[in-house]
Amino acid sequence: MSSDPQIVIGGGLGGLSAALSLLAAGREVILFEKNDAVGGKASQRYLGAYRFDTGPSLVTLKGVFERLFSLSGVALDAYISFKELHPITSYFFPDGTRVCSDSGEAMVHAFTRSLEVTEEEMRRYASYTREIYELTHRIFLEKSLHRRETYLNRETLHALLRFNRVDTMRTMDQANRTMFTDERMIQLANRAATYNGSSPYRTPATFNNIFHVEHGLGGYAVENGIYGIVEGLKRRIEELGGEIRTSTPVERILYNSDRRITGVQVDSQRYSSDTVFSDVDTIHLYRDLLKDTKSPLYRRYLKLEPSSSAVVFYWGIAGTFTELSVHNIFFSSDYHREFHEIHSLHTLPSEPTIYINITSKVTPSDAPEGKENWFVLINAPHSGERSDPHEIERLRASVLARLEQELKVDVGAMIEEEELLTPHDIEKETGSYRGSLYGISSNTRLSAFLRHRNRSNRYEGLYHTGGTVHPGGGMPLALLSGMISVEEYLHHSGGSSLWES
Repeated sequence: MSSDPQIVIGGGLGGLSAALSLLAAGREVILFEKNDAVGGKASQRYLGAYRFDTGPSLVTLKGVFERLFSLSGVALDAYISFKELHPITSYFFPDGTRVCSDSGEAMVHAFTRSLEVTEEEMRRYASYTREIYELTHRIFLEKSLHRRETYLNRETLHALLRFNRVDTMRTMDQANRTMFTDERMIQLANRAATYNGSSPYRTPATFNNIFHVEHGLGGYAVENGIYGIVEGLKRRIEELGGEIRTSTPVERILYNSDRRITGVQVDSQRYSSDTVFSDVDTIHLYRDLLKDTKSPLYRRYLKLEPSSSAVVFYWGIAGTFTELSVHNIFFSSDYHREFHEIHSLHTLPSEPTIYINITSKVTPSDAPEGKENWFVLINAPHSGERSDPHEIERLRASVLARLEQELKVDVGAMIEEEELLTPHDIEKETGSYRGSLYGISSNTRLSAFLRHRNRSNRYEGLYHTGGTVHPGGGMPLALLSGMISVEEYLHHSGGSSLWES
């Protein structure tokens, strides 16, 4: 085994997870991050006296976070303060209906009280989504799909014998229409597809397990913002002796004629290592760091459909709204048209669904007293080109008109700080190909098997983490990708298992 430190490229959640897992396994680590702070999409920005998380907002699968910190011998709560949300999300429908969702038993009552659904329907749906989750999460979320042992155990056999229960042959929308007749409940259940940047009219019904992840297992906020997760990871990494170098872009990954990793090049200087963990978008990795555009995987990924992106308005609002919670959804009147525009026509939606995250309701210091910080997200098509400013202005006007109608105030007049994030900005700031938020979309039945493997089969000593690789995008999955990649490294190098301990 080489005495050189393990190198991690990229300080997103996947890279931070890999770094912490390596340190927990007793390895030395140097992490290189091109930006002036770690976090990747889970970053933060300030506008005047307002603080905003830049990307992820709702925490699910808290157990993943707990497991990662426990690997290094500490309790999660000593580093990150989670707060369970009740309600999880406030939903606003065009017909005036308002629903405050919740978890567990309270979830059943929340939906039956406000929508035309019965307790029997809700319990049946909760059982259906829980079963999919229980049959799939250990295999598809916590293990490499590219190791034979994953498929040669009792747990996998149990899942395969019940494969029809995983519901791969229907779309989310088709399955949800067999469960409910209330169009509002169907729309609310279909929204889960946006958690991986896909369309409920194309995504396999398997992803209805997301409903259980949120409403069965619960949703959380972080008391000092989502960036508190990044800060907690960074603190633990540095406590264990890990070195994090920000504002230090890696120029190239080095390898010999046998495609064995030999290190990286940073500012024309070589850092030797036989192992590199890449938390870099797959396209960017092959094109720019490996200089390997002939790779079959690079060519394949160019052909795969990226997930959707987003347009985000950061608004400092001079006022407070008691009818809003931490997470808020204002649904469009035609969901099918909205997703058709985004995923088929690749245009901004003519009538968007609006998501508003207000962290100052959990962390008052995120906004001045008597004011709120609004993170306003609109699902948008992936695009590597600059957004048309006229289309952005039209979208902004549409958002303000809907909010004014719903909240009965001139929201536009209350905006005292404002900044915009477009798909082009996302690509530029995070390296995500075409501004995609979650790597490839999940709009096909085989999408789970098409994500990049965690251990390279082309370069000896190269491992992959982040939202563009297995098991996918989103905070807990990005953390899992880091843990899986380190477990793959330990397995391949003959080290003792950390993941299974």
